[in-house]
Amino acid sequence: MKKKVIIILTFLSLILCLFFTYESYAKYITSTSEEANMKIARWRILVNNKDIRDGNTTNAIITPIFEGNDNIASNIIAPTSTGYFDLVIDASEADVSFKYKIELSINENSSVQDLVATSYQINSGTKIPLTKDNQVIEGTIIHADNINTLTIRVYIIWDDSNEATMDNTADTEVTKDSNNSAKINVNLAFTQLAN
Repeated sequence: MKKKVIIILTFLSLILCLFFTYESYAKYITSTSEEANMKIARWRILVNNKDIRDGNTTNAIITPIFEGNDNIASNIIAPTSTGYFDLVIDASEADVSFKYKIELSINENSSVQDLVATSYQINSGTKIPLTKDNQVIEGTIIHADNINTLTIRVYIIWDDSNEATMDNTADTEVTKDSNNSAKINVNLAFTQLAN
């Protein structure tokens, strides 16, 4: 009988030992599977209500507005006319900070080849001068600053100085046709800022 009790106790000890070993081992090999869901940053910037993702604003041709003065009617261009155009950058659906670069040049089909950007202002702020040799506007929009809309007004003039490429005869020829228009190329580039 003693032998039977020893065999039963040994068998129970072996079962208990296996049970506890299995429980300990199971704690170390238990695994779980989880999903990490993260939103992807939006990159939707509108310029004058056109989405840059469509590629239709990266190279735009702008026809400026000419307000006129005592000597020149509005919406008419003549030598020494001054005007402006606006670029409204809407970054309300951009989740990242970015730099912008705006390069201005005369369109080859512009009837006036002596248009020059003289200055610009951001959101009705102080006018920042531009030179004839540097027709570039650059800036940064930081997402944390919560700037959703930026309005850049660019001021231009029909240069009639001694440095102008058109002479008086060319100026006169251009003004003969009322269908002629002054056009400026606006090349816009947007670059996401790295961390």
